[in-house]
Amino acid sequence: MKSAKEFAGWLHERFREVRSGVYFTKNDIATLSGRQRFTQEFITDIHYELALQGMGFVTDTHREKFYLFHLPTEHWQTRGDHYQEPVSNIHLMPPAKRNLPPQ
Repeated sequence: MKSAKEFAGWLHERFREVRSGVYFTKNDIATLSGRQRFTQEFITDIHYELALQGMGFVTDTHREKFYLFHLPTEHWQTRGDHYQEPVSNIHLMPPAKRNLPPQ
């Protein structure tokens, strides 16, 4: 049985050159890691170890497929967002009716 750190190292060594990423099934993970059962904590630990090396490891909501991918290095704003509204923390509020002078 491999620890999360050992398994993450194994995944990184074998798939670091695959820029498009790969996915695994639940049976693949069980077979490759030598574990019959594995918890979400195991998956989280694998992700943590891989993130230190620029890769990510996540699962779908049903834990049927597991995704290994390279983490992006470019911040979203460097691509520009033509539809983004200017960021402002100041919002004008209309005066309350009770504070208006009588007319």
